[in-house]
Amino acid sequence: MTGYWWKDLFDRNNHWQGLALTVREDSGVGQAVDMLSGHHGRMALTLYGETLLWASMLKDHSGVWVVLNTDYAGRRDLLPPVRSDDIEFIKCKQQGDWTGEWCRYFARQLMNAPVPLLSARRWLLRPMSAAGRSAPYSCQQPVAVKNWRFESPESSGNFGCHWTLYGDDFPDLVNPDSVTFVDWWWGGNLLLGRYSLQPDAGRLKWWRKKCREGTLPPILVWYIAGLGSFVILDGHYRLQAAIEEGIPPEFLVISELNERELSAPPEERTRIVWALEKQQQNPGCNTEGINQTLINLYDTRYLYAATHSRAILGEGAAWAKELEDYLRRHKLDAYLAKITDRVND
Repeated sequence: MTGYWWKDLFDRNNHWQGLALTVREDSGVGQAVDMLSGHHGRMALTLYGETLLWASMLKDHSGVWVVLNTDYAGRRDLLPPVRSDDIEFIKCKQQGDWTGEWCRYFARQLMNAPVPLLSARRWLLRPMSAAGRSAPYSCQQPVAVKNWRFESPESSGNFGCHWTLYGDDFPDLVNPDSVTFVDWWWGGNLLLGRYSLQPDAGRLKWWRKKCREGTLPPILVWYIAGLGSFVILDGHYRLQAAIEEGIPPEFLVISELNERELSAPPEERTRIVWALEKQQQNPGCNTEGINQTLINLYDTRYLYAATHSRAILGEGAAWAKELEDYLRRHKLDAYLAKITDRVND
């Protein structure tokens, strides 16, 4: 087992934002999930050494082609199944603590696997919940799945890990598309499944029951910056249950957590401080606003999400051959030129 530790992450106003997870380097342990990259915008996501998807970034960086390997024959369940005992344990907590408890639960599951899913670095587990309705509705009036909207908690400060997802960007989990174009020009942030599920599976019925009871565990997704999208790690059947019940679920987004310093030039900082000193001379000056401006000026930490990859694809000849064979086998040749030429025309 790889060593790790976590801490609750709060913004500058002491509002809880998620769980920061630090994974220690362990040279004796491999990694189950691997993001690979190479020249010409080519990428691949592998799971236990087998390709799960191929991706190709457009030349103008306006989007990315994603090809799901529906022939993937390896393990589908990355984590042990969520048991009834796990749900009952978290139900015993105060309802306001459920999200934090699920963050800890999935952190343990991710790290206690025989082959850890997370590499040695900092990670962030952050909730993404259904947003409130922007117009008055009857409490009994359901909202169509395509109109669902999910957002991460509001935060103060330089916090770049803000997530948004729309129900219209959900995949078809029963008959997933093999080829998907993620249009970054219009926001990206698609939700990508890893496999097709069985619509008559017994666990789907069980999850629908939990959904109606209000105890459905969150869907765990991984934000991959190179795709500008979320990949479902755990919860395909839970998401399908929520869709069939028409009840928006909760998501937990895991992403890498990076930090850099963004500071204003000294002359600009001096100019701002001088202007604030002048404001203080006014009888009706807003002290709270001045304090907030000073905090923004000197709190130079910026948290953001990037995704590391291993640049081992080189020119991508093997990548291209593997992709071409897959597309021809599934009679998807029409996409080949667009993907390899990195265009969407």
